[in-house]
Amino acid sequence: MSGELKSFKYKYYEDGYDENGEKIPDIPILYIKVETDRGRATGPAIIDTGFDGGIYPNIPIIRIFRGLKPVKIKRLENPLYGPISCEVYRAKTSIIKIKSKELVDIGYVNVYIPTEPDFISDEVLVGREVLNKIKICLDGSWVEVVEIGSSLIDR
Repeated sequence: MSGELKSFKYKYYEDGYDENGEKIPDIPILYIKVETDRGRATGPAIIDTGFDGGIYPNIPIIRIFRGLKPVKIKRLENPLYGPISCEVYRAKTSIIKIKSKELVDIGYVNVYIPTEPDFISDEVLVGREVLNKIKICLDGSWVEVVEIGSSLIDR
């Protein structure tokens, strides 16, 4: 509904403790929906400001690209493993509100699928290509996305 203020809030995932018993900082997340002509996938995605791409997928997202042609091949630089070759696809992406059908359509973003199975992650990452399209607030416990109508606003 146009003019109605909507707020999407997500509780950080608790990350636990390291081998020395020290608390690891909790993880900020969003819930996303990724769509192609072959299907759609939804679920949590870790906010990663160090990733300059759009989405680094897990297996459920990778499956919806089966049979599609990538738009390009690109190498991602990983500080631990070195360059990772990825097929890059475009997909319609939305941020979804948990337990509701409300969403924020953020348009088409790049999805980076590693060409080597060893680099497929269990978690989904959303990088700056997605984050720069939305207004979010991170407070250490909650992630908040704010929207008015179909356009995002500054607060």
